[in-house]
Amino acid sequence: MKQQQYCTVLLIFAILLFLTGCRSAPSETVVVSKNDGAFDVSAVQSETRNHDGETFDVSYSNTFFSTDESVTYHMEINQTLESNNMPIVKVSPYYLTSIDAKRVAYILFTVAEFYEAEPELKQYYSKQEIQEKIHRWSQYSNTNALEDLYGETMDDSYQEIVKKFIKDYTVKLETAPVENPHEPCRWEMRKDSVYFLREEELRKADTSEDSEAVSTQFDVNGIPYCFTATTRNKNDYKVNILSCYIYDGICPRNLDERIFAANLCRTEAPSQDQVEKIKENTAQLLAMFDLGQWEINECYVSNKNYGDHEEYMVYVNAVPAFNDVPAIRCEQLIALRNQDGYASNHYLTDAEFIFSPNGDLISFSLFTPLTVEETINSNVKVMDMQELLSRAESHLKHTDSYNFYFGQFLGYIDEKVQCNVYVSEIVYGLSRIRLQDAEDTYYYIPALMLKGNVEYIGKETNQTFYVSKKPEVLVTINAVDGTVINSTNE
Repeated sequence: MKQQQYCTVLLIFAILLFLTGCRSAPSETVVVSKNDGAFDVSAVQSETRNHDGETFDVSYSNTFFSTDESVTYHMEINQTLESNNMPIVKVSPYYLTSIDAKRVAYILFTVAEFYEAEPELKQYYSKQEIQEKIHRWSQYSNTNALEDLYGETMDDSYQEIVKKFIKDYTVKLETAPVENPHEPCRWEMRKDSVYFLREEELRKADTSEDSEAVSTQFDVNGIPYCFTATTRNKNDYKVNILSCYIYDGICPRNLDERIFAANLCRTEAPSQDQVEKIKENTAQLLAMFDLGQWEINECYVSNKNYGDHEEYMVYVNAVPAFNDVPAIRCEQLIALRNQDGYASNHYLTDAEFIFSPNGDLISFSLFTPLTVEETINSNVKVMDMQELLSRAESHLKHTDSYNFYFGQFLGYIDEKVQCNVYVSEIVYGLSRIRLQDAEDTYYYIPALMLKGNVEYIGKETNQTFYVSKKPEVLVTINAVDGTVINSTNE
C-alpha cells in the first residue's frame, strides 16, 4: 500500500514538472537581482533634499495581462506614503552569547527561577510537579471536557490516551523525589544535542555539526515555559534565534498547550487600552534587549472560536529599523540549506510576541539580530515612484499563473483556469540583499513591495478554486536601481 502511494506521488510530481515545462515563455527579459552582490554602492547618488517627515500620495491604475495571458493584473493603488531620508546600511548578523540569553530571559521574566532544560525522554519531576500534572489532566479525562476544551467532537481514543498518561504518572509518583530534582541553569552555550538526546545516545552521537544553545525551563505564576537561545556559525547555514513558549514536557498530544491557552485567553475581547499597553510594554522589552533598533509594524488581536468559547490573543510584531526607517516585513525564509550561492543563509531579522489579553506571554521569537557595520549613505537618491511602479508592472508581465501560492496545485485541476490578481497595496521601506562573496554581510536598501489578492477561476465552469485570504507579496523592487529583489531562497 505504501509503495503504491509513493508511486502515485512520483507520478503527480512528474505531471507537475511536465506542466511547468509547457508554460509559455516570456518574449522579453526583465532585470532581476538575485542578491548576488551586483548592486554597486559606490555608484549611488545622494539626495540633495531632506525628506524626513514628508508624505506623498500615490495614485496608479492599470489593467494588463501576463505575456502568456494566464494572469490578468488589476492595479488600483491609492495610498499616502512617508517620504523619509532613505539610507543604505551595511550590516552583519550578531552571534548570540550565553550572556545575551540570560539578559533577555531575565528581562522577560524578572522573578523566575531558571533550570536547565531536560530532554523529553529524560525529564525528572518532583512529587509536587507530578501531582500538578495528574490534577490538570484529570479534569480532561472525559469526552465532554475534551470537547469543551477543543470545541469539536472527540472520539473516545483521546480520553483513553489521557487516562493512560494519568496511570503512568501515578506510577512515577511513587518513586519521585520530594525535593526539587532540577539543575539550576548554567547559562552557558552547549551542543544542542544535550537538550534532545538521552545520556547514552549523547555518548555515541557525533556532535561536531551541532548548533550551540542554552535552554532553560521555569514556571511563572503557575505557567510553565521553555526559553532557548540558539546560535550557529558553520558553512552550511547560520542561525541566531531566541524563542520562548509555554511548555511542560511530554503530555497527551497537545493537551497542556490547549489547557494553558484556554485558561489565559478565554476572556472578554481586549480593550484598545489593553492592546496599547501591551504594545508599549513590547517596545520597552525590545529596547531593553539591547539587540539593535526595532520598530513595531504590526499589532492586532486574533480571535478563534472553540465551540461556545472564544479565545483572544494579541500579536505584536517588529522589524529592524535603521536611521529610524523600518525594514519591509517579508515572509520568513522556509529553509536555509540551499546550494545556490545567491541564497541567504540567515533567517530574516524579525521579532514576534503573542500575549493573552491580560498581557501574559504566550510565545516569543526573535530571529537574526544585527550589527550595523556602516551607513553607506544616509539619504540616497531613489527612483521616481511612477518609474518604480512601471518597473514592477514590467516584471509582473513576465510571470504566469504558477507564480503564486495556489499555482503549485494547478496540476490537480481538470480545466484551464484564469488567474486574477488585484494589486492594491504598496509597502515602502528597506529590504535586505546579500553580497555573494561575503557570507556574513548584507545591505539594507530602499525598496518598493507590491501586494495583492489572488484568485483562480475555471474558464469553463466559472468555478472559484482559490481566493487568497490576505494579500500576497507580488514583487519587491530595488528603489535605487529598479532591479527585482529575490527575497526567498527559491
